[in-house]
Amino acid sequence: MRIGLTNYGWWKEACQEEGHETISLPAAVGVDGNAHGATLASRTAMAAEWSSMLSDQPVENLLDHGGTGLSFLPSQQNDSVDLFHERMGLPLVSQFVDPVTTSFQGLDWPVVWQCFQSNSWIKAIWDRAHANELQQFGVPGVVHVPMAAPVRTYDTNPLDLKQNRPVVSFVGGQNTNFFANGLQFPSAELLPGTLVSSIQADLPQVSFYDAYHDIYRLGDPPQPNDPTATRIAKIAAYYQAKLFFHAALCIRRRDRFVIFLKRKLQDLFQLVGRGWDTAYGLSTQPQFPSADAYFDHFRKTAINLNLVNGNAETGLNMRHFEITAAGGFMMCYDQPELADQFEIGKECAVFHSEKDLLDKIQYYLSHPQERVEIALAGQRRTLSQHLYTHRLRHILSLFQATPANPSRVEFSKTTWQEDSHALVPSPDIILDCGANKGQMAEGFRRLYPKAAIYSFEPVSSVFEELKVRCLPLGAHPIPLAVGDFDGRATIHLTASPEANSLLGYQEGNPCAKWTREVGEEQVTVCTLDGWCHNFGIDPRRIDIIKLDVQGAELKALYGASEVLQSAKLILLEVSFVKIYKDCPLFPEIDAFLTECGFRRHALYPSDQPHNWADALYARVNNP
Repeated sequence: MRIGLTNYGWWKEACQEEGHETISLPAAVGVDGNAHGATLASRTAMAAEWSSMLSDQPVENLLDHGGTGLSFLPSQQNDSVDLFHERMGLPLVSQFVDPVTTSFQGLDWPVVWQCFQSNSWIKAIWDRAHANELQQFGVPGVVHVPMAAPVRTYDTNPLDLKQNRPVVSFVGGQNTNFFANGLQFPSAELLPGTLVSSIQADLPQVSFYDAYHDIYRLGDPPQPNDPTATRIAKIAAYYQAKLFFHAALCIRRRDRFVIFLKRKLQDLFQLVGRGWDTAYGLSTQPQFPSADAYFDHFRKTAINLNLVNGNAETGLNMRHFEITAAGGFMMCYDQPELADQFEIGKECAVFHSEKDLLDKIQYYLSHPQERVEIALAGQRRTLSQHLYTHRLRHILSLFQATPANPSRVEFSKTTWQEDSHALVPSPDIILDCGANKGQMAEGFRRLYPKAAIYSFEPVSSVFEELKVRCLPLGAHPIPLAVGDFDGRATIHLTASPEANSLLGYQEGNPCAKWTREVGEEQVTVCTLDGWCHNFGIDPRRIDIIKLDVQGAELKALYGASEVLQSAKLILLEVSFVKIYKDCPLFPEIDAFLTECGFRRHALYPSDQPHNWADALYARVNNP
């Protein structure tokens, strides 16, 4: 595979290690030479250069660090611009290791936000809380991809305790100036961060998003029907309110411990990084002259302290993976995602307070062999699971589920009710599959007062509500899922009950706000053919099949070969992007029903017409 890389960070070596050819694309920069400051004009000019390069050396995908692969071409239709990767038909992945708001300082926020709606742009976020808030805001293509260790040759021998200096070291800069002398901020900008920091002292699992919107209700979350300007204004206000929270996190998780240890341990604590002298008057060691010296430092230091800066809410920094990859002993302040990546106590050590930190330092300096064993275990974990080659494999699998060009279809100006009644004015039996709480059963009953309606809903709690609704409608609730086999299966329960699915969660899907998993349940699955035989219903009496089974529509059709021979109408949900794992897209369903003797009569837009729609198919020759 040939991959176009922009500001590639650690991806080039990973691509080479995995046997992929790369094309290095120069990054647009701002007036200060920083890629984060690249303007619309500079990104547009650079895209023209990329077009020329890629015409000679075409690539299959684009991969960048920090959103530098976001660029523009002049629109062919008006004075606006098009996204370069969409015009070229190339999926783009951007790896973010900082909040997204810091990555596009040269672009107007409304421009950035509208670009974020691109379905063919995967936003790989290193921090789960940051990824979640973007998904809550309705951004498609958001995936959680942790940082990793770079690809290089590491010394895998056990630590040589004779070379281990009995010191504690921290490598990292002082990177918040929020509390610098002379800076003043309105109290309204300090309140959200103060409140959330306070509640996290007792409830560390609470995210800033949850506290801001749900607990304290400091702002209204964006709604799907908000005008674009309103949505952008709400999101901009949210991120502005979060600035002080990031600064407070930096003090809570990093600066306090550096100041404490430097005063408590003095020369026994070695500090390497910029800004500590000017911010707090702390003495620091010089920077490392080479990467080899940098990684060698971790092996020769008894205790490598790792402290995450304020940009991360739940995630890990790159130092977690660099220290362990080098084979050094790591001790870090506990972070929500740490246990997801390492076994605490066996592959790294953690502390929770100043006293705990001192106690742990004394303990591990007195138990050198335990340090050696933990360092070896941590290295095995990182080298086997947390290199950038591992992250690259994951990202390349996401490319397969990402369409380069979202489907462009023509929607009907009529409604499904008008078309259905015109095509089949008096149906005998209607199968309402994926009935949820009976919304469509109600619609069918209004349209067809005499039809027999069977509503299938497998989730027990939802089925109870369906039964109540079906009673006055004269519809028959059926506690089954429909699929391509008869038996038992796991249904994935989601944040929105209407999104429950037999298919698994698809990372980066544009509807993650609704499709994220919150649990699971064992349900009974039937084929429609088998159900007809078991319940003594002649398949030839079934005139209309409605399928809204959240990505499993094709499986349900596979299990209805006999029913499809007589059915007159099929009304079903179709996806233009991968909303669920392995879900078929619209062209595949369209082709299948065409082969079965149906023609597509109409497509009806959803509230997210770029992601999914409802399609109506009519039998070519009604029996």
